[in-house]
Amino acid sequence: MKIRIFNLIILVFLISCKKKEAQGNKFYEELSMQRKEMLVENIGKKYYEKNCISCHAGKVAKDNFLVNSVRNQKRNEIFFIDFITKQDSLLKYENKEALALKDWSNQNAYIHNFGFNDNEIKAILYYLKK
Repeated sequence: MKIRIFNLIILVFLISCKKKEAQGNKFYEELSMQRKEMLVENIGKKYYEKNCISCHAGKVAKDNFLVNSVRNQKRNEIFFIDFITKQDSLLKYENKEALALKDWSNQNAYIHNFGFNDNEIKAILYYLKK
């Protein structure tokens, strides 16, 4: 009988330790995720300020079409990646969304052909969403 009680106590102790360990891991996972999000946002901010702000103005400008499009999710992420890196190809092959954007901007002569990789553009988009 004493052995069963002792085994039961050990079992309860082990279960409670595992539960505390899982709760502790969740805390650290959330903290890690927050740090990753802050890093991605800061990288996006750096790229935006270095490459985009001269034409698209600051992130808080009322008439910043890029920020409004990203925040309102008027277009998907894949479109933005292509539009930023291969705008000339989109226009050449008469992509309707790209042509609409050019019409909206009064046929602005500037063509986006940045050498960003997908993760860099995703960082910019993440920054603009915040």
